[in-house]
Amino acid sequence: MTLTWVEPQSNAAWRERLLATPGQPSMFQTPEFAQVKAMMGWTPRYADIDGFPVTVHERRAPGFGKVWYLPKGPGVATLEQLEPLLPPLREAAHREGVFLVKLEPEIVESPETLAGLDRLGLLASGRIQTNKNTVFVDVTGTPDDLMARFPSKTRNTIRRGIKQGVVAEAAPLEESTYERMWTLWMEVVQDQGITPRGHDYQVAMWRTFCDAGLGRVFLAQHEGRDVAGAFVTVVGHVACYRDGASVRERPVRGGSHALQWAAMQWAQSQGATTYDMAGTPHSTKVDDRDDPYFGIGEFKRSFAKEVTDFVGTYDLVVRPRRYALWQRIGHRVTAKVVSRGRSGATFY
Repeated sequence: MTLTWVEPQSNAAWRERLLATPGQPSMFQTPEFAQVKAMMGWTPRYADIDGFPVTVHERRAPGFGKVWYLPKGPGVATLEQLEPLLPPLREAAHREGVFLVKLEPEIVESPETLAGLDRLGLLASGRIQTNKNTVFVDVTGTPDDLMARFPSKTRNTIRRGIKQGVVAEAAPLEESTYERMWTLWMEVVQDQGITPRGHDYQVAMWRTFCDAGLGRVFLAQHEGRDVAGAFVTVVGHVACYRDGASVRERPVRGGSHALQWAAMQWAQSQGATTYDMAGTPHSTKVDDRDDPYFGIGEFKRSFAKEVTDFVGTYDLVVRPRRYALWQRIGHRVTAKVVSRGRSGATFY
């Protein structure tokens, strides 16, 4: 197998190719996501490995060479599908001065898959995207079918919120919507102490997917005040709850639940059959209150209980010496440089 670079005829044409791969469709593989990542210094490249499409994000790490990152890619579902893609990826990376390829295949975690990845010489490196562990909600059928599948407590919470005056709906496709979402988002950032990507990046993410018809921002209001927001995408049959936010002091219960109810109905209307809640604790830690994702996971599991664990991010090491130095100090130092000293920043 060989890797060749291609120029897609259009974003839509490349998405169609990605949707034909055996893995689950993902917003993170799309040209739209690559367009936004370019704001952070990544160059999108599009590869064909004997008919298998791969979206590659390339970035230079000063003093080390290049890094390739395949967000939620390649689009495989099994080790057997991944294995033949590795040699051409490695060969092309070596040829082009790449010392590290970050892979993020959505292969379900099990003792067998973890052992198989080790056998292939790949090194586990945690998570980059939040939905390494996630809850998938079945959104097939009608809105009534969907509501009926929710646990009774969740149904009651949604109805209570609506009865108490929560209005949850898709917000207008305009700049003021993204600014309202950003205001809510900053409350989450401050409460959880996370390092934000920055206003321009976040707004560009929401705007780019909405403009492409692949996403929508949803806002919940109570008595004219924004109390919760959500950004949701649909690529193929998979919807993804990419970003969510709410006010600290909630005037009524059920605002965030009513918001998800509205977003899931929209996802249904766009042809989604699966709704990725995008980020929970590992399935073995859902009851661990010390886990940083505990509260988020508790909310998301109120719609569907089962947690799916993917293998996460793996490193395909192309130049071992550079990689070893990168792991020791390179990533930390480079992240500070490219982010201009922003605390908690990451190269990725």
